[in-house]
Amino acid sequence: MSIKGKVAWITAAAAGIGKATALLFAREGAKLVVCDIDEAGLQQLKGELEALGAEVLALPYDAGDTAQIDAVFNAMMQTFGTVDILVNNAGVTGPSKPVYEISVEEWDKTLEVNLRGSFYCLKLVAPVMIKNGGGKIVSLSSQTGKRALVERTPYAASKMAIIGLTRTAAEELGPHNITVNCVCPGAVEGPRGVWVRANMAKARGITVEELEKISLAGAPLRRRVPPEDVAQAILFLSDAERSNSITGEDMNVTC
Repeated sequence: MSIKGKVAWITAAAAGIGKATALLFAREGAKLVVCDIDEAGLQQLKGELEALGAEVLALPYDAGDTAQIDAVFNAMMQTFGTVDILVNNAGVTGPSKPVYEISVEEWDKTLEVNLRGSFYCLKLVAPVMIKNGGGKIVSLSSQTGKRALVERTPYAASKMAIIGLTRTAAEELGPHNITVNCVCPGAVEGPRGVWVRANMAKARGITVEELEKISLAGAPLRRRVPPEDVAQAILFLSDAERSNSITGEDMNVTC
């Protein structure tokens, strides 16, 4: 793969898709900048990445705080002097309740992390990539970015907006040899999914088992997506040799 020696910034990397991506990128020889609000998980990841021989900068941050994003970006530039790949992975699930019960604060927090945080990271890296003559930006949307998900209005709105951000930024940055894509996973295995399903089942007045049957009915393979499979798609879209003519796309990773 052509990411060997490239500097990759992966947000929300301490668990799930972010961690699977960081570990995969380390095996492929990338230099890594990883950040997460979970400091303990981040330090554990740092040790795992270094055990794989990767150069790692690991910094705690809040994806909803632009000052903290600035701090990570500045530390990355001071340490590595550049950035070649951005993986916009940070996101929160948001509330699970009917739209008329959602508070403005809940709405704002979900959009702050899922959309504004992704926009802001893209905004910071774009000038560096323009100066370098190219780069790769991959953001995480969702299957919910393409269809309704009841009781999850802020999350759905943010993930639909990520697709709009991706398509428009791809048009703007394409002349600079920067590709901008997003990945749209289906229901992913992991603790976040367990929490979401429990809350959605409660909101609908059904059991988790009933919700699971409903949610997997639309998945052709009738199972959840392993984070590692999503990481492989992110790697493909970050690899100049394999995906250099793909931009403005929202790639499904579903079962």
